[in-house]
Amino acid sequence: MVSADNLNFDCLELIFAYLSRSDLVSVALVSRSFLAAAIPRLYRNLTFGLNQAKRYPSIISPFSAILAHPNLALHVRSIDIRAIPTIKSSPLPKFLNDCARTLSLCMNLYSFTCTHDVMPAFLLSLQDKQSLEKMRFVGNLTTDQSAQLSRISGLREVTIDTSTWNVVDVLPRWTEVLNPSLISLTLHSIQALNVDILEIILPNLPKLTRLHVINCPKVDHTAMLRVLVHTPYLESLAFTSYESSRPVPPVIAPLPRLRHLALDTQCAPTPTNSTPAFWATMLNLTRTWSCPLKSLSLRLSDRITLADSFITSLIDSHHATLNHLALLNVTLSKDAVAKICRKCTELERFALSLPAKDSLSFAEAVAHAKRIHTVTEVGDLHSSHTPRAPLTKTDIRTIMTYQPAIEKIIADGRIWAAVRFPGFGIDDFDIRVEKKKIPSPNHWFMPPSSAL
Repeated sequence: MVSADNLNFDCLELIFAYLSRSDLVSVALVSRSFLAAAIPRLYRNLTFGLNQAKRYPSIISPFSAILAHPNLALHVRSIDIRAIPTIKSSPLPKFLNDCARTLSLCMNLYSFTCTHDVMPAFLLSLQDKQSLEKMRFVGNLTTDQSAQLSRISGLREVTIDTSTWNVVDVLPRWTEVLNPSLISLTLHSIQALNVDILEIILPNLPKLTRLHVINCPKVDHTAMLRVLVHTPYLESLAFTSYESSRPVPPVIAPLPRLRHLALDTQCAPTPTNSTPAFWATMLNLTRTWSCPLKSLSLRLSDRITLADSFITSLIDSHHATLNHLALLNVTLSKDAVAKICRKCTELERFALSLPAKDSLSFAEAVAHAKRIHTVTEVGDLHSSHTPRAPLTKTDIRTIMTYQPAIEKIIADGRIWAAVRFPGFGIDDFDIRVEKKKIPSPNHWFMPPSSAL
């Protein structure tokens, strides 16, 4: 007789793929066969965050677990370090040593992320990783350490969050090493980066389909538009625009394959125009390029009410294909929200500032959407003297009643999920508050998976 305990190992693995990490831990305690099937998925992704760092060393880190059982390193595909235990503001040497030793053991590693300034501790361990394709790190390295970095090959995606001039200096040499493989390059908050470096490295990357250069003061929007001649196959583009008197280049290389665009505008709009002129310029360019955008993210440094005329232009340009729209640090009128929801028939995810004091008006506007399933409240980028009141459960229910297609609303550090029952009315459903929303593993300007 077939029982759950003697199911084929491959069948168990397929079933366990649908379980959360906490459920996998429980399942692994059921029997030896369940444990054997759960282990590959349990150790596939090693993560270390703030909650773990606060309790370290009273808890066993995932890296200590691997070192205690080296055979488990075979299953590790991803390592993501978001926090580092410290003592007197300095990283704990034992923790860094455990991480480095674990990295050396994980020969099947596919992705490595460390968002803290400890990359020198891992450089030797990251050498000769044949399966490593994705890497995100803080690039505060010396000249010798940068030379070590430039010997890492085979990467398909690289994200550098701030760096010294030493790393910028080796980028031309490193991109030559990465020439056969790199398709995604993200350079974030790098003070030393300039357009001359971009003019050297981009021709080395003929396969590049994603380019994101954000908050690099020496590279403005004019410079970015100029270097597009080297990246004709881009599907994702993100950059920062600054207040500048420099005119836009008269000739800009087209990007017909572009599917995701993110603009980070670091300037205040003039009193006579509530929408940055450069946003309108970019919309006109995308129309000229005939690139059907699936994702658009716009962020402004100073909060404004976005003009309805700009929303009309956006809808006219991309209403048939837009799947994801994020409007950060801007306010929309009720009519603008309603027009977006009514005209953008493919829209599934919408990120914006929700009117907490008038959830009914937003509910009436979003009721026009055809396919929307996720709404994200993005709030203000900067602290305010009068913080926005949080959305209440009544507000959430009102929105989900008017738009039954909405599955979740992410707001105020919580995920509100609708639990609907077949055969019941549209207003007869439960609301479940899921786990506290953790910071996104990606930058806001990165494309969603559905866009590419």
